[in-house]
Amino acid sequence: MTSSYPHTASPDEPLLSNVLIDSRMLSDQVAEHLFRELVSGRLRGGQRINEAELARTLGISRNPIREAIRKLEERGLLVSSPRRGTFVRSFTKQDIEDVFSFRTMVEDFAVRQALTRITPADVEGLRKMVDGMVEAANAGKEMELVQKDIGFHQRICELSGNTQTLRAFNNLHAEVQIFITLVEHRFESLEAAAVDHYPVVDAVASGDPDSCILYTSPSPRDRQKSRM
Repeated sequence: MTSSYPHTASPDEPLLSNVLIDSRMLSDQVAEHLFRELVSGRLRGGQRINEAELARTLGISRNPIREAIRKLEERGLLVSSPRRGTFVRSFTKQDIEDVFSFRTMVEDFAVRQALTRITPADVEGLRKMVDGMVEAANAGKEMELVQKDIGFHQRICELSGNTQTLRAFNNLHAEVQIFITLVEHRFESLEAAAVDHYPVVDAVASGDPDSCILYTSPSPRDRQKSRM
């Protein structure tokens, strides 16, 4: 006769919920790994993602890899083709123009909101972030400069106090990072790219929204990216 009592897990038996959480965490780590490969340029537009090879390299099963790939597909960074596999998305000139124009709109909105809340300490914090960009530029660390550049603009969105504005920017800046490598853009001058942000800080400190909008609009190097 079969017992009607529910099964009780032993102390050493993992709970199903824990297994699911661990699986999700692993897929998140794989997704982050693939994203870093995209940003660094080691994975380029049109390149195929080999699940079997990736599983061997990372020493894990294919399941979290498939889940990670699905997440990056949802973000528009990878595309799947029936019977062919999954590939890094190739971006068009129009894709690049669309991203940078939308980025401008988000930052314009963010800076107008930030001006009503920003403090002298916030302004000084922004200035120190630009100092860090200059240091990276002088050291010839382009990828670090790019990351600090995006962190600077992200901070402006944070200062807006609007969580939806920050969410929109965070969803966008991943593509901005990837575009910088996918179009094989190289700054005319790393130092010039860094010091170009000091006028933004000065404009924010002035409290003049029109000046802020002028300086947070796409810089010459961003416009060059859009033309490539």
